[in-house]
Amino acid sequence: MVSPRVHLGALQLLLQLLLQLLLLSSPRVGGNEVTVPEEEAGGYTRRSRSFVIDYEKDAFLKDGQPFQMLSGSLHYFRVPRIYWRDRLRKMRKAGLNTVATYVEWSLHEPTPGRYDMTGELNLANFIQVADEEGLLVNLRVGPYICAERDMGGLPPWLLSIKPDIKLRSSDPVFQRYAKRWLDVLMPLVRPRLYGNGGPIILVQVENEYGSYPACDHAYLLWLRDEFRAHVRGAAVLYTTDGAGASYLKCGKIPGVYATVDFGAGSDVVQAFASQRKVEPRGPLVNSEYYTGWLTHWAEKEQTVATADVLRNLRWMLANNASFNFYVFMGGSNFGFTAGANFGSDFQPQLTSYDYDAPLTEAGDPTPKYFAIRDAIAEKTGRTVGTPPTAAAKLALGPVLLQRAADLQALAAGPAASAAFPRDFEQLHQAYGYVLYETRVPDNFVAKKGKAVLMASRIRDRGIVFLDQARRGVLCRGKPHRIGLTLTGVSPGQRLSVLVENQGRINYGARLNDSKGLGNVTLDGRPLRGWTMTQLPLNNATRLDELVRRATRRLQRRQHIANATEAADVLPRDPKRDVPGVYVGRFVVPPGTAARPGSVDGDVFDPYGDRDTPPLPDTFVDTTGWGKGVMFVNGFNLGRYWPSEGPQLTLYLPGYLLRPHPQHNTLVVIETDLAPEIPAMTLVDRPNLNGPLCASAAGSTANAPAGPSPSGGPVARSCC
Repeated sequence: MVSPRVHLGALQLLLQLLLQLLLLSSPRVGGNEVTVPEEEAGGYTRRSRSFVIDYEKDAFLKDGQPFQMLSGSLHYFRVPRIYWRDRLRKMRKAGLNTVATYVEWSLHEPTPGRYDMTGELNLANFIQVADEEGLLVNLRVGPYICAERDMGGLPPWLLSIKPDIKLRSSDPVFQRYAKRWLDVLMPLVRPRLYGNGGPIILVQVENEYGSYPACDHAYLLWLRDEFRAHVRGAAVLYTTDGAGASYLKCGKIPGVYATVDFGAGSDVVQAFASQRKVEPRGPLVNSEYYTGWLTHWAEKEQTVATADVLRNLRWMLANNASFNFYVFMGGSNFGFTAGANFGSDFQPQLTSYDYDAPLTEAGDPTPKYFAIRDAIAEKTGRTVGTPPTAAAKLALGPVLLQRAADLQALAAGPAASAAFPRDFEQLHQAYGYVLYETRVPDNFVAKKGKAVLMASRIRDRGIVFLDQARRGVLCRGKPHRIGLTLTGVSPGQRLSVLVENQGRINYGARLNDSKGLGNVTLDGRPLRGWTMTQLPLNNATRLDELVRRATRRLQRRQHIANATEAADVLPRDPKRDVPGVYVGRFVVPPGTAARPGSVDGDVFDPYGDRDTPPLPDTFVDTTGWGKGVMFVNGFNLGRYWPSEGPQLTLYLPGYLLRPHPQHNTLVVIETDLAPEIPAMTLVDRPNLNGPLCASAAGSTANAPAGPSPSGGPVARSCC
């Protein structure tokens, strides 16, 4: 007979478990603000499902049956939400059964303790749409993701909290904030795991940790246990690393299934042999099979031949290997989200993440798409629906712009002061620009009329002015460009350096990538007494005020242009080499209607105030400009840099456009040199492979910065 005390103990234990479940499912964690969508209640009620590894049959088992994952990567944060269903349906029509996406911590927690899971960041809705379109989900949580994103998806404010933080390690500060993030994210994920009735079959722990020098096994075990506590066997936990013993040595986590990644140029048998050394049994999995490659500024567009992709694909299909195309669609690095690499030099990445993928940046199918679709159909014996076609695009022609103000008009507030320049992170600024200013010392005497300005720690690019006259450019990672020889330097002159964050490093040992000017010397003498004007370009109200002020002048100018159609009567910009804000307006022609590709008709998901189909996409051609950032109707399309190349056009999604007769506003932040007659052209096709370091009409970004500190000439260099 069981005693009443045992019954009471069991009841107490049950109550404790129920209380823990309630706490874990709460949208408020540790007193922090969490914004979740209204529909955030789960909705998945199916049970008696399982997704596991069968180590005897070397396979995944889905509900007890062997399963070969045919997956493609599409990152929800790189594609506007209104197009998610369209892109996911095209993936399903290619024969895929799974979609993989990273989860970007920095977007969901932009400032410490403030979380956003709504709107364009509604991960729950992305997972739901994937499920509705017949796709399972491979969720790559990280919390580090790389993904060619700023700081690999880690929030930059970590560097403000602890500048010497050891990222991706047992550093207690890093673990504290990573755990807090997972305790917000994973309760939203849990009801969507396959074993709990949702579509998520895989959850990734960390990301290519074997490529990171920390090799902190205690951290990996801690992170594994954090995921286990949330997932509880309802999905498979896995890691991904390069296909080599050196990567898997530190990337493999005990009790977590190890997979490898490799591309079309790799020996597929040898690559999977490296996986077998750490996972003797279980499914073969290529968790990143590269369909293309990333491209940096000043680098020819990277492509991978379709025939090469098909060669290893057919082997994997025939040998029951699971795979994930990286990427099946790349999308765009809108705003300031693009990251950077550092090999022999600092290499910021493009705004476009087209990646030479099967679906283009605009979501259109390519010959590579159809070749993959055919190869999968050969294996499976069937095709899914009718093949998609490309959607028509808009070519709206030139848009005239009016200089509205100098860049300082967008300052976030009064300038800060310090003896020496402070980094962005010390100023609690994540992105954009900071204008650093000081005075030449009163007792300074230039030698032979020249003085060498040195900024050895500049991160990343600085435009130098002396009494508001442009003198040159300083560039990170280029030894001959961290110094600048100035002539005519006099005591009391104002020295200004506009520093741009071009994207934090996202891969390798240099993730602690703080931004700023660093200490500066003039002929070896440290310069003190600096002011710092912050220009994060995230104040929509201030931008709107500039637009309103510029509108009347712009209307007069457009009236002149329309009446005369003669370029010689248009006013020239007298300050085009001074960083400034340019404003233009345009109207979509009457009768312009949405023209989606043929993916079973009009596929878009209304949400919020978006209840009509979007207008067709277009592309903004930046040829003739120098360098800067572009906004359309208040949305930051990202960085442009045609003088560096190869990307000349920015993708403008049609959902951002206002229909006729409403005006659309184009705002350009130009830092280098605007064209004499400022204008940009809206075209119907992208150009991602323009000339490198070309002499554009309005650019001097490729011009030498002046004599080297030693007095000799400087080699021509892009920066």
